[in-house]
Amino acid sequence: MQEYLDHKLECPYCGTIRLRIPAVTTDSTEIKCDDCGELLGTWGDLQDDFAKQGGHDGVFRLSSGRIKRIG
Repeated sequence: MQEYLDHKLECPYCGTIRLRIPAVTTDSTEIKCDDCGELLGTWGDLQDDFAKQGGHDGVFRLSSGRIKRIG
C-alpha cells in the first residue's frame, strides 16, 4: 500500500503538497500551490490524479479540499 501522494498533487516548483482551492469549484477551476502560487492544474485533473493513487480507497481521503491520512 502506498504511503505518500505524489504526481500532480505535489508542486513541481517547491515540492510541497498544499493546494489553494477556492470555496466554489468546478472540474475546470484552476488550482494553485498555496506556498508558491504556481498553477498545478484543474480541479478535475487533480481529483483524477488523487483517485489514481488510491486516494478514495487507499490510505488518504480527499474531503472539502483537505487530504487526510486514514488508518
